[in-house]
Amino acid sequence: MNNHVLEQSKPPLYGTPSITIRKSISRNGGEPFEDSDVLVLSSRSTSDSHSKDSTQLYLDLRLSKPLLPESTITWGFAGIRVTVSSTPLRFRWNHYIDSQGRDGPPDEGTMTSCDGEEVETGIGVNPETGEQESYEERWIDQPVTPATPFAFLTSSREPSESTGFIAILGDHALAMRQDHSPNDTEFQTVRMRISTSSSEILFKQNADTLLPLLESALSQVDNWKGFPWQRGQEITLQEDLWTVWDVGMTGGAITA
Repeated sequence: MNNHVLEQSKPPLYGTPSITIRKSISRNGGEPFEDSDVLVLSSRSTSDSHSKDSTQLYLDLRLSKPLLPESTITWGFAGIRVTVSSTPLRFRWNHYIDSQGRDGPPDEGTMTSCDGEEVETGIGVNPETGEQESYEERWIDQPVTPATPFAFLTSSREPSESTGFIAILGDHALAMRQDHSPNDTEFQTVRMRISTSSSEILFKQNADTLLPLLESALSQVDNWKGFPWQRGQEITLQEDLWTVWDVGMTGGAITA
């Protein structure tokens, strides 16, 4: 396996990776509802996540409910989240791949906390109307199993140039890929539930080549035996080179 560390070392990361689900969304002040099974996996941050210009890698997959192999993608995207301001706390999600097309309007929201939930408010496109509307989303962080490996991978050294993203965290694994072609027609994704003894494909679309890449990443993570990849390392999945953006063990047993 021809895996090696890039010559230019990456700066350290801060905080902990997170698993987040959406509880509800409301539009234009209407009643909250939830029509999608939304899972967001996020890496650690380049600095305190509340500090201006802090960045983290994320994958956000939204599938029609109930979650079944026959579900449809309501939205899927991945890239880098940037802290635009700390007071008020405001994030911008850069979409380097996007099932609805990469040329959409900026995705920004202001965050507050309420009753243990993160409340995001902003203005965004309503997929049902195609119009810009105000919205409020409520998010809940899920517990991450301690002393388990996590990894966030990009298909290129720079996330902004990547056409593929992989995240392994807790009992979740997500993979997304989309060629940077003029029409961005084919969006590929896999969502899996993983455990120490088995794994289950919950959803896949256009994943004939993506699924083997994710399975290769999971196999290599299973074989770490206490010696994980390093941040900035290039690894081989099938015959493709991918870059490790973040990696370690939850709970801080091993970090890179």
